[in-house]
Amino acid sequence: MVLIWCGNFIALKICLRFLSPFGVTTYRVVVSALLLLLIYLLWGDRLTHRKLGRQQVWYFVKLAFFGLFVNQTLFVMGLSQTTVAHSAIIVTFGPVFTLLFAWMRGQERLTITSVSGMVVSIAGVILLNLEKDFTFQTHHLVGDLLTLGGSIAFAYYTVISKNAAALYGALNATLFTYLAGAGLFLPLGLPLILKANWFALNWAGYAAFVYVAALSSVVAQLIFYYALRRISASSLASLTYLQPVITTIASVVLLSERLSRNFVVGASVVIGGIVLTHRRVGRH
Repeated sequence: MVLIWCGNFIALKICLRFLSPFGVTTYRVVVSALLLLLIYLLWGDRLTHRKLGRQQVWYFVKLAFFGLFVNQTLFVMGLSQTTVAHSAIIVTFGPVFTLLFAWMRGQERLTITSVSGMVVSIAGVILLNLEKDFTFQTHHLVGDLLTLGGSIAFAYYTVISKNAAALYGALNATLFTYLAGAGLFLPLGLPLILKANWFALNWAGYAAFVYVAALSSVVAQLIFYYALRRISASSLASLTYLQPVITTIASVVLLSERLSRNFVVGASVVIGGIVLTHRRVGRH
């Protein structure tokens, strides 16, 4: 899931060359909903939808609002105004908010070990992305703040969706969430999709749009719900700390970039923080 989401940064950047942020997000959610519906009709439990009452429907609308509408809109808007590296930094703050939301709902306990693990991992992520002179660039501040807002929304979504897969199954929970999300996006986003000249895309553009809809939203989301049934919300969220590490490694392999001293030290600190956080969650 984390590997797929790492590639999502690059794919979305390519998509944003062709469509506006809200258009890209609408395409992603609607096409993903159609793909999930096809999978559901072929292999899903068709009796599950009959168990959905008004309360359950509103529950999935709530999931779609925070997990798709708010999260994805802010994330893509932020990515359009900042760099992939900055976005990778910001999303790693999500587990902090996940732990806080889970604590507020009584799902997790805040301990010195868990908080220390979060702080250590964040420190590692910051060190990982510092310049050689240990300075930050600030001209991406608006994009970073939008991305942070999306990360907070996804943290809340992670906590409130904890029982969705257990009650409805990973496929059904994902499908119902994306169908509700498609209903939220279509009124405003459909005109943007219809106005686009899809024949002007090259092979990389088509591949990017397939990636964000099929892999990032369908495959990764199914893994997300599958994992959420077996580990705690904060433990799953803590894995996002690996995103900037994996993204940087990919840049070294694909772009022949050199590893800096900050990367080696920062990656070690990030992994150490993940281990520290996971040990606390694993004993809960």
